[in-house]
Order: sequence, then structure tokens, then C-alpha cells
Amino acid sequence: MSAFDRLVAEMRAGRESSLIGKRDETQSLILESLEERIHRKDHGRYLVRVNLQTGADVASFAGIIDEDNPASGPYQGTSFVWFPGEGGSVVALVVGTAGFGADTAILGRPGHERRLRALARMHNGRLWVKPDLLDISTKVPDTITQRWPNIDAALKEYSSVIYAAVGVRQDEDDDVAAQVVSDLLDLYLFERNIRHKGAASTRWQQRLEEITSHIFPSVALEDVRALLCERRFVILEGPPGTGKTRLALQVAREIGSYEMVQFHPARTYEDFVVGLYPSATRDGLAFEVRPGDLLRANQQAQINKHVLVVDEINRADLGRVLGEAISLFEPGEPGRTVRLPHVPDGFPPELQLSPNLLVLGTRNTADRSIAHLDLAIRRRFAFLEMWPSLAVVREEDEPLAITAFEDVIRTFTEFTTDEELRLIPGHSYFLDPLGGSHPEGRSERVRRRLQLEVVPLLRAYVAEHLVGGASLEIKGLADRIENMARD
Repeated sequence: MSAFDRLVAEMRAGRESSLIGKRDETQSLILESLEERIHRKDHGRYLVRVNLQTGADVASFAGIIDEDNPASGPYQGTSFVWFPGEGGSVVALVVGTAGFGADTAILGRPGHERRLRALARMHNGRLWVKPDLLDISTKVPDTITQRWPNIDAALKEYSSVIYAAVGVRQDEDDDVAAQVVSDLLDLYLFERNIRHKGAASTRWQQRLEEITSHIFPSVALEDVRALLCERRFVILEGPPGTGKTRLALQVAREIGSYEMVQFHPARTYEDFVVGLYPSATRDGLAFEVRPGDLLRANQQAQINKHVLVVDEINRADLGRVLGEAISLFEPGEPGRTVRLPHVPDGFPPELQLSPNLLVLGTRNTADRSIAHLDLAIRRRFAFLEMWPSLAVVREEDEPLAITAFEDVIRTFTEFTTDEELRLIPGHSYFLDPLGGSHPEGRSERVRRRLQLEVVPLLRAYVAEHLVGGASLEIKGLADRIENMARD
């Protein structure tokens, strides 16, 4: 059994651990566990502190802190801590009671929080993460601590400085406990730039990719189709180049009958629902009532399921485009009707959306020239987020594109806010514009695409102040990609 496995077994034992009261043995086991996974040149870039006492009223702990701290007393920065309790332990990331120190940069960096929240999703919410990692005044909520083994004495002392934690119980499976403790420990080492070695390095790199996939989750065609058939009104939203329109059309084709319209600022109620249009006659000028896209699609849906794909749905003023028809977009109330202001020939005077009519929209979250969707629209549609996919770029196997895209994902993940992350260029920007049918000349086409599309896009984000505090990092990213494309 490895030293790390033995350590996890002691954590599961909690206050019944054989290490309680044994400072030297505990320190040795933790050091051995670290040496199993850390590059030898990074040994010593940490201190191990141990205070495992027998009394339930004592805030017992053992942990790893930064090497620049004293051997005892208050310390600064982040730490990895084991709190033994009744029926198990709590394993946590903690801020030292002497403050953030140099680790303000770690805790204030969006990437650290994103990776923690991705781990929480990977462990089905078992890992608790504080809403604000820099908040050292708010305690862990009782609703969370009630699910943990009892560590009341430790919480009394340290609750406000715990920013991520998981309960490890005596009665749980060894492998399950080892995985969540390993993830938290490896993330702590990674954020402190302490390098893994050998098999531990390979395992952590694979785990990092899984974490990234939970930061940027994928959406399968089957998921979109199932949601569309269930909810009827769905919007695919995400950054540019993530394949929203392509996926929407694939789903529509699978369902069978479909049509596509594209919204833009000049789109009107008359175009989409119903309108009067002038027409020349022998007697002069007359007005003709014409059905819009919605009426025509609804008429088609009387026969069978029919998908109306609305591309760039948020580029039009939806309140004006839909008018009173907005009230019909209620998937649970298909019997709703509205009276049309004008009735085209062959259509009833009241509009009722057929249950067979499915509306699938796409929305570019990077387009800041238009207003956000209002709440009336949001509550009537189901939304699926689409994010960049590194797997798609790797499948094309163009080394320059893979390297550049990995840098884009890493930089945006690490430094941008949640709102700015929605600007990240999607995988389509890194693919051969001619697709897989013309492999000859692909490298040069990808190189030009990086130079003429990706770099200008990134520079525009900086010039238009769209990436705020991450401007310096995005500018550096643009420079790196430009240099890659030149070499």
C-alpha cells in the first residue's frame, strides 16, 4: 500500500486514527505521500504542520503550508489541511489565519476557482467551494457542515478561512475517498507550481483534461434533440465558433422537416408573424396580407413535427418581432391563442401554435452590440450552453492549431471573468476552412486563419476593452499566436 493510501485510510478513521497524538509519525507519512508524487527538485517547497490531539474539544489538524512560513504559529497563504472528526475527517483548502500573503494571486485568479467548481461537479457536489474564495469573514454554512463528520472544535477556530472542503467518512469506499482527496491535494500542488513526477504527473495531466472538460462541457446532438422534443422552444448559446448553427441544423435534419431564418436588427413583426405589404394593381396600390415565418412554419407543423431554426435569435428586438405572439411560447400550455391583427388567406383569425412546432434558436454570447435577452424570453425557452471543444481540434491533428487552441483555453480559463469567458474563440477558428476533403495545403490555411481571424479577434477584444483586467494576458496571447503563425 502506498503512503498516500495509508494516509487516506487514517483520514477515514478520523479521531480513531492511529496517528492521533503521534506528531513525528504523522509528519513522516505526509512527507512520504508527497515524495511519491512530487518532482525531486520541488521537495522542500512546503512545510508540514501536525497538531493531532486526542480531545474532541481541541482543533486537531495536520497540513501542508508554504515553505516561507514559520514552523509554528499563525501562517500566511493557502494550505492543504486534514481535520480529523467523529466518524471520519474533513479535508480542506484553507487560508492561513495570518492572511493571504503571496497567495492572493492564486485565490484571486478565476482559473483556480473554476477548477475547484469543476471538481465539485465531477464529484457530484460533494466538494464544497466557497462562493468568494477571498472572503475570510463568512463561515461554512451549517447546511454544509451538517453533512460532514463532526469537527466542531476545528470549525470554531477555522470555519471562516476554509474555502474548499470535503467530508471523508469511515464507511465509504477506499477508492472513492482516495480520488477526492487526491484531486484536492493535486490541485493544491498544481496551483503552487509544485511539479508532479512520473505516473503521478501523467495521472494529473489526464485529470486536468477532465477538469477542463467540466469547465467547458460538451453538448451532444441527442441531448439537444431530446430537450427540443420535450420543451419545444430551445436556444443554443455560446461563444463564436462553437458550432451552434451547425448543430442546430443537424438536429433539425434528424427530426426531418425544418426551415431556417436568420434574425438581424431590421427583422420586424411583419417579417416573422404577419404583415401588410403594398402591391401594385390595375387600379393603383393595394395592401396584401402576408404570413410571416412563424405562421408558415406553424402551418407546416399541422402535418408533422417541424423545426423552425432561428439563427442569431438575439440580434433582433425579440419583444417587437414577436409582439403578442410571445404569449404562445408556453410549452406546457399548447392551447393558448392570440387574435391576429391581419389574417392572410387560408389562415384562421386566431393563431395557436401546433404542438408539432419546435423552435430552435442560436445565440452568440460574444456579441455585445445587442441587448441581452429579457426575462420574458428567457423563461419561455430552455437554454443549452455550447463551449469550445479541444477534442474537435485534436481530431483534425494539425499541431499548430492544437498548440494555439490549448493556449487560448488555458489563458481564458485562467484570467477572464465569467462574462469575459463567453468571448473565448471557439474551435471552428482553429479548423481547416476547407474541411477534411483537401488535406494538401491544410497547414498553410490554418496558419493564415490564425493570422487573419484569431489574432485580429483577440486584439479587437483588447482594443474595445471587452476583457477588462485580463487585457494584458489576452494581448500576450495574441502576440504568442501571431509568433506561432509566423514561425
